[in-house]
Amino acid sequence: MIKNNTQIANAIEEIKNNAILNLAKLIKLYGLTPSEARLFSMMFLENVPMTLDDMSKSLGMSKTSMSTGIHGLLDTQMVEETWKKGIRKDLYKTEDNLYKSFANTFIKRWLSEIEKNQKIFYKILNDINSILLQCNDKNIKTSLSNYVQKIEYIIQFYNWLEQIFKEMASKAEKQ
Repeated sequence: MIKNNTQIANAIEEIKNNAILNLAKLIKLYGLTPSEARLFSMMFLENVPMTLDDMSKSLGMSKTSMSTGIHGLLDTQMVEETWKKGIRKDLYKTEDNLYKSFANTFIKRWLSEIEKNQKIFYKILNDINSILLQCNDKNIKTSLSNYVQKIEYIIQFYNWLEQIFKEMASKAEKQ
């Protein structure tokens, strides 16, 4: 059955929207806002440098919203500013390598959180050990010793997580 141009255009638009929506679901897991995820997905799939006006038109969102979204994506190094002769407005394009985008956002955020929490738990461990050195009460020492074991276990867990995410980052860089 031959479709007219309007039906074909509508079918293409529906396919593109479906692709953007489903890629955005994955990208949201990187810790981006829903609008940043949609913006990145649309730009990645369109695969052409875009102005804020282009983005606004494509997603049906305000230019202000696009500006906020693009700055978030710039911060995570998922997009970069680019230049094209004859165009005075700022142009942006996505990082074409999804592995690198993943490493730049998701892995780095996890590693940052892991590092922050490791420092916290090492401090907690030091604080407990300081109290243990000063304390003479057997019940308190027993209770705190049990607590130390749990804190050490948590630190081992964070060390394990750190190793996994560093391996992931290393593999992502090679892609």
